[in-house]
Amino acid sequence: MTLSPLDSYIYQFVYAAVPLLCALVVGVVLGVLARTFGKRFMRTLRRLRRVWRSPRTMQVLIVEDNPDSRETLKRYLTRRDYDVAAAGDVRTGIHLLNEKRFDAIISDIALPDGTGYTLLSEARRRGIRALGIAISGYPYPSDVSESGVTGFDYHLTKPIDCNHLCSLLKKGCVQFS
Repeated sequence: MTLSPLDSYIYQFVYAAVPLLCALVVGVVLGVLARTFGKRFMRTLRRLRRVWRSPRTMQVLIVEDNPDSRETLKRYLTRRDYDVAAAGDVRTGIHLLNEKRFDAIISDIALPDGTGYTLLSEARRRGIRALGIAISGYPYPSDVSESGVTGFDYHLTKPIDCNHLCSLLKKGCVQFS
């Protein structure tokens, strides 16, 4: 049995039209959901995109009051496939701890509304077993030993060697997974 030219065009049309129709229906459904539920629905879609990524990226919280240092560190880690959230003070850092699960917390010691020790103590009190990395402009040995006593796993002196920081994050990722 041979196909007529008309049958051939119909099959080609069906094969092209079905995927386009499915894409149109999905687009309309997503549009209706976005319009109905607004920002909450869009946040859910973004979370789904993160879930579908493979392998899971390490979630890092940076708490640094200097905006230039914070953005530079965030940009550096984001380019190396870390999922980074940043805060400029303890209050915002604690708020982010409520929003999301973090694998690592990188915090300046001296912050405008408290200390990095306060932030990490609060995280530990909540049962968060994230890798703790203190960053400080004070290289004195007493500060370095104090970071271990207060829950931080590592203490880095500013300016930070970003390659060393990434090696600590990779080591911590293996240790805490």
